[in-house]
Amino acid sequence: MPSFDRWIWLLKRTVQRNNWSHLHEGFLTDESYLRELANMIDYVNDESKNVLPNHKVRVSILHNKNPLYEFRQNFAVAMYKRQIANLKDIELVQEMIKRTIWSKEYDIELMSLVADSFDRHKNEDKDQSLHQAFPLKKLNMGRPEPEYKTPYNIQRIVAMMLDEDMSMNACIEELDKEANNHSLKTSDNRGLWRSANELQRPSIWDVNRWQSEMTKYKYTALNDYLLNRIEQVGNQLNERKRQRIKLNWKIDMPQELFIYPDFIDIGIGKLSAKGTVIKAKDLH
Repeated sequence: MPSFDRWIWLLKRTVQRNNWSHLHEGFLTDESYLRELANMIDYVNDESKNVLPNHKVRVSILHNKNPLYEFRQNFAVAMYKRQIANLKDIELVQEMIKRTIWSKEYDIELMSLVADSFDRHKNEDKDQSLHQAFPLKKLNMGRPEPEYKTPYNIQRIVAMMLDEDMSMNACIEELDKEANNHSLKTSDNRGLWRSANELQRPSIWDVNRWQSEMTKYKYTALNDYLLNRIEQVGNQLNERKRQRIKLNWKIDMPQELFIYPDFIDIGIGKLSAKGTVIKAKDLH
């Protein structure tokens, strides 16, 4: 059964509005939790899963069914265009196309998906079925695939940079020392393995790996850091943290962080916010 705590946690990291997500598209388009949110919606709405009517997640979805259904459709289109759609995504896109035809409302983006899919089927391997052709060409644009997990190294470096006011290079040096110290352990034949009572250790990365992983996950990691800070410390960001964020993320953060009880309207395509807000009836 889906966890209500996880549901609320996911909403805050995806569709629930805050006062910094508009500062960079990475907060929205590189969000690792969008697929998990979509999957949870699908699970709860699947009658075969027998989720009880009074389950808190089901009640929350019901109270916010319009914005969440709109998100689910738009996410399906985005995954379809990137050729990483699952079966439910494809079913939703097909439903949207049929609805467009039935209502005689010509939707340019949806019809372009149909045209591209037919072209793909015609131009590629003739043994490929039309169903296989419909996921379209990949349009990843350098973004992480859905359902990835931000590496522990990146979680640590972001926290060190902001909490300890350290440069990225200084953080990497410290984390490399910590990782190598663990690699030297040989007692009890542990080697690179850690025992149950040890804290998680950093991985050993070369310079290029540090740079590529930081580029890929830096906004998701920062988003998590900010949301965790609100929950655990408070909503204030001092000047040093704001300057460190500006230096490394090239954005001007507000002094106070806020999460609002409504939803961002996430649009079709790159999942970029349209700039409008949908009021949520009852997030919890």
